[in-house]
Amino acid sequence: MPQQPKELVIPFQTHGTKVEVIDEKYLNATFDERTVMLQGVDALITKEPGCCICISTADCIPILLYDRKNQVVAAAHAGWRGTVNYIAGHTLDRMRALYGTDGKDVIACIGPGISLPSFEVGEEVYEAFRMNGFAMDYISEWKPETHKHHIDLWAANRMQLLDFGVPGEQIETSGICTYMRHEEFFSARRLGIKSGRILSGIMIVDTKP
Repeated sequence: MPQQPKELVIPFQTHGTKVEVIDEKYLNATFDERTVMLQGVDALITKEPGCCICISTADCIPILLYDRKNQVVAAAHAGWRGTVNYIAGHTLDRMRALYGTDGKDVIACIGPGISLPSFEVGEEVYEAFRMNGFAMDYISEWKPETHKHHIDLWAANRMQLLDFGVPGEQIETSGICTYMRHEEFFSARRLGIKSGRILSGIMIVDTKP
């Protein structure tokens, strides 16, 4: 990291779609006030230089966004529940409403998470995606060997970025499966819910002396 963060902000995630903006109001708040503001939050947005916004994952998908024109960054936690409820799209919509973010100016990173081969789901999860309008032939596959549907969370979130207008060449997907590589990356599905967590963060570098 070229610069140590002045602030490290980590929300109390609940697999929802609540997006919180980290601005002067947050930075001027007391510890208790900050704690309340971060409850039930699964995505953060900021344009405060030196403020590193983070999300924690262990199979869920971390999504980092950078609006290079307006100098705004965002971090979103996209488990299957967040993904099926379009948290990536909601985060981008909030960036557009607040700062005028345009898809063509966004650089996105889809980080390590569980891959399609490892993410088998029941009918209720498959139906949740189908009913919410996802292209199932694009994001899912039926595996005869497991007799289960498998969902591609990377593809489902990439679709949301593309729908917003982010160019495909500006979306980087790590391709690292946390379930398959649990010895290097934490996997709640493989190691249990009390496994460690991967912390993914992004910030605008403070250029002021």
